[in-house]
Amino acid sequence: MTVMSPIAEDTATRFAFSLLRSAYLDLAQTLLRIDADPARELLQAVEHRIAYRLGALATDEVDGTEKETALARAAGQVQTVLRDAQAA
Repeated sequence: MTVMSPIAEDTATRFAFSLLRSAYLDLAQTLLRIDADPARELLQAVEHRIAYRLGALATDEVDGTEKETALARAAGQVQTVLRDAQAA
């Protein structure tokens, strides 16, 4: 495995996310054209699973406020893609 600098790793991660985002949106559009109702149910189920995982990633601070972690921010970006896919 290649060891990358943090900047290179961040760039690779952003590029991979961009590719997956495009692929997911294309897939969602295709499914919605084939059969809209089951496609929306599937997309909503995936979105709910992400929302559940997002809630599990939040960590509680001593004073009870939620601290947003890097993973939670990433999950939020994924959730945005899922919502965009349903709007397609």
